[in-house]
Amino acid sequence: MIRIAALNAASTAADESQDPLKTHKSQTKEAQEAEAFALYHKALDLQKHDKFEESSKAYHELLKKPLLKEAMPSDDHRVGVKHPGLILKYSTFKNLATMAATQDDLETAMEFYLEAVILDSTDVNMWYKIGQVALRLVRIPLARHAFEEGLHCNPDHWPCMDNLITVLYTLSDYTCCLYFIAKALERDHCYTKGLVLKERIFEEQPCLKQDTMQMFTKCHVSIHYVEVEKEEQDSILEEARELRRRRQMLSRCEPQPDLVLIQPVHCLTWKNLGESLLAMYKHQTTCEPPRPSLGRRIDLSEYCNQILLQNFPQPTSPICLGPSTILSSSPSSSLPPPQALPPPPPQPQPQPQPQPSLTQNTVEINTTILPIATAMDVSLTDKVKKAPKRKRVVEDIGETAKRRSARVRNTKCKKEEKIDFQELLYKYLPSRLKKFDPDNDDESLSNLETQCDDKDDLQLLHGSSLPTGSVDYMESEQQDVHNFLLNNISNGGILDLKMRYLKAVGQKFLKEWPRGLAAVVLEVYQTWRKHSSGLPNPLLRDCSNQHIREMLTMSLACMELQLEQWSHTKGKNTSPRSSSISPGDDECHSEFPGKHFQGDLLLLALGSCQKDLFENDWLDVMVRVYWLKARFLALQGDMDLALESYDVCTGLLQSKPKNHEGKHYTISLPNLRVDAAISVEEIEKRLKSLERCQSLEEIQRLFESAEFDSVVRLLQPTLSYVSRGKTLEFVSSTPERPAQLILLQNSLLKLEDFQQCLECSEQALNEALQQLTSAPHGTPPTKEEWVCTIRKLLDGIEVCFTKDSQLLSNFPHFSSLSRLANNLIQLINLSMSTSDDPKEPYFFSVLPWIVLYRIIKHEEAAFDCVLQQHMSVGDDEDESDAPILPSSLALLNTAHEYLGRRSLCCSSDGTLLKFYVRVLEKELAISSKTDSHPYKEELEMALEQCFFCLYAYPSKKSKARYLDDHSSPQVELHWNNALFMFQYFKPKSLPEFDSYKTSTVSAELGQSVEEVCQHRTTK
Repeated sequence: MIRIAALNAASTAADESQDPLKTHKSQTKEAQEAEAFALYHKALDLQKHDKFEESSKAYHELLKKPLLKEAMPSDDHRVGVKHPGLILKYSTFKNLATMAATQDDLETAMEFYLEAVILDSTDVNMWYKIGQVALRLVRIPLARHAFEEGLHCNPDHWPCMDNLITVLYTLSDYTCCLYFIAKALERDHCYTKGLVLKERIFEEQPCLKQDTMQMFTKCHVSIHYVEVEKEEQDSILEEARELRRRRQMLSRCEPQPDLVLIQPVHCLTWKNLGESLLAMYKHQTTCEPPRPSLGRRIDLSEYCNQILLQNFPQPTSPICLGPSTILSSSPSSSLPPPQALPPPPPQPQPQPQPQPSLTQNTVEINTTILPIATAMDVSLTDKVKKAPKRKRVVEDIGETAKRRSARVRNTKCKKEEKIDFQELLYKYLPSRLKKFDPDNDDESLSNLETQCDDKDDLQLLHGSSLPTGSVDYMESEQQDVHNFLLNNISNGGILDLKMRYLKAVGQKFLKEWPRGLAAVVLEVYQTWRKHSSGLPNPLLRDCSNQHIREMLTMSLACMELQLEQWSHTKGKNTSPRSSSISPGDDECHSEFPGKHFQGDLLLLALGSCQKDLFENDWLDVMVRVYWLKARFLALQGDMDLALESYDVCTGLLQSKPKNHEGKHYTISLPNLRVDAAISVEEIEKRLKSLERCQSLEEIQRLFESAEFDSVVRLLQPTLSYVSRGKTLEFVSSTPERPAQLILLQNSLLKLEDFQQCLECSEQALNEALQQLTSAPHGTPPTKEEWVCTIRKLLDGIEVCFTKDSQLLSNFPHFSSLSRLANNLIQLINLSMSTSDDPKEPYFFSVLPWIVLYRIIKHEEAAFDCVLQQHMSVGDDEDESDAPILPSSLALLNTAHEYLGRRSLCCSSDGTLLKFYVRVLEKELAISSKTDSHPYKEELEMALEQCFFCLYAYPSKKSKARYLDDHSSPQVELHWNNALFMFQYFKPKSLPEFDSYKTSTVSAELGQSVEEVCQHRTTK
């Protein structure tokens, strides 16, 4: 027992040495409290004798005591303080605040009061003192909060209520002030301050007398008739006014100098002015703090001088009109934003470092400007060569095969660029497949590049050169912009200038704008709208009719541009399956549908119905508003409401008399790229499109509910309808058509009806190719959507062949099979060509090669079967001494060769080469049985080339000379592929110790197989 006790004592001593604070605190808790209270009384005694400095030191020393530092307040602040440490800490903060307030150190007093109220928020006196100090600091909102909290602690605390009434009157919160006045008058109907302020509030806002009469029903009747002496009234009101003046003095700022435009106006055009405003806004919102207020005046006095007007570039000079009149070949459009004009005024001499926009525009020259182009060719030869991708110049127009410049070092690549894959692959087709020529091959892609060139010519006529009327407009634009600057010398800052700018430009929306102006106006509108409180209400008429009309007209124009941007983003970035834009998309400057778009659209609809507001233009404005509303609702997915808005537009347009040609009234919007004309015919097309869209939603629901038979029953007739002709273009040109084709194919795959799936997929692929050829830029469905659809259709066709290899034997219409082969050749040609137009979608897939091989192989098998039947009759003929490689194998060999030149043979995880290896495996298996394969050597060379490209075996050092390095990325070697590769490269007989070196397994092959085995073992 003695030993055990000694051990326990030693353990206790060790614990004390490890945690002395814990032992000290547990043993001397009462002593700590006694010491802390003694120090508190000492500090309190010093405070009573006005020894504030010594008392403050004692209080701060007390706050460092462990008893106070470890005391934590309760989560429920209404409980109060019960812990001795919290009581001492609360009293210490309270006394420190009292001493600071006595010494007029109000900031310090407020800090200690707030520390004390955090510990205990149930003391009404503490809240009252906080309110008093806040009034002395002129922190009126804090004083209001303190007095309100005091009343929550004690509703009968008169000082808090009396001061709160004064504070609420100072803050002009008259409703709350009357509420507390009523509470005070219930307790004392002779409360003078309440009576005076009540009557004063009723004088300032008479409407409150009737609205708040219910508050005073419990008060004595005499409160409505008691009169207070004039002097007492003045003193009470003066107290509140003085407090209000003191608060206003704190908010008063020193006058600051006016701002100057960061980017001066170099050219008197609306576009240049808008860019200057945007640069100024960006500077004010992104510069280092302190940032200038957006309401700070901008000095425009430097543009008042009339002499300055003469120094600006004239509208007829090449500086303003040269790039857009001579060198541009793209249509006048608003979205996406075109490249900005070169910053004026440039030097008239040629620059040593040309601008990118000038280089691009120079090389995009059409034959209509041949004299100018030839004059510039000599000086721009080097510039064209330095461009990353050369555009076609005058000599290249019409030559579809010339794609790359002469600077390409690989001579094989140069020859490849000139190869016509249509002509090359057409030779591989059997004779029966070459007979397809419906409607002069109108439904194929053979004339794709020609049509693209024709479209470029049309775009040149439409928007490359400014018409004669635009020159007059440009001349008037310079004077209009100068007048705008003169009339807005006095302004309310950048936001006010933006609003006036938008109002001025919005009045000219029905005229054709210069290129690039629409993008600038839209950005100005987007940056201004997020700061604006809203459009004026046309029903209230709380401002002039002119201001309401200008604001609504401006908003209508900018919202049309905004909707076009959203539509362009939807057609470019969303899947064709979706008929609306998700609110989570953030592809454009403002998210669809925007924070203010729907509210502004409602105000536009209300304003367009009032004839006196827009006078003679009200019908056009109303049609534009409902046209905008219908397209917005359709984009949002509300098809029923969109149909109603389209009906309103139709009725309004039909109410106007027809023109002399018998056509309905048409409204032209020249600054929109899409939906630039509003007519009855265009609305009818939209209505048909919406009907198709509604059916798409129903079909989508059927597909999601696994009713695949119903989906096929609804969509399959549209394929046969389109194949009969093009009488109704909306059937295949609606934005929902790509989604319909994919839904049909997926439904047939779900039903595992591969034969019908192949037939429908062939028709859908043919339709998709037609639409890809004729689809205009920017209009949904876009070319990008059709390219995506073609890829998915090819995937589905390959799945059909994988599931059932005998599909082609039961193909009902041979003309469809021939059309499929020709369309696949067009796709291969499209994927192997590079477009000069960056807007053209990029298409690449190896599946057309594989599907085309299957078709040619099927035709070869059928031909061999017929040939065997003829030879079985007894007509034996000697076979040719030099057998020719079959077209099917030659096709795959050609595919590997030309894709390898572009280092694309292993793309899509080596799908093409893996397929080629499987084909060669079957062919070589036949030769191993007969040992008399006519072209075994060619097959072995092709197989080794595939292995070298896929798995880099053999290595570059040990590879044979006939193997070409295509520099393609290798793919991972799996077990099923490694087994055949080992069987091919292993020796024909088992090696022995004295075998020749060539008859052994190489170390490289052994290492490769060992790695695959280890990988398989780990899995």
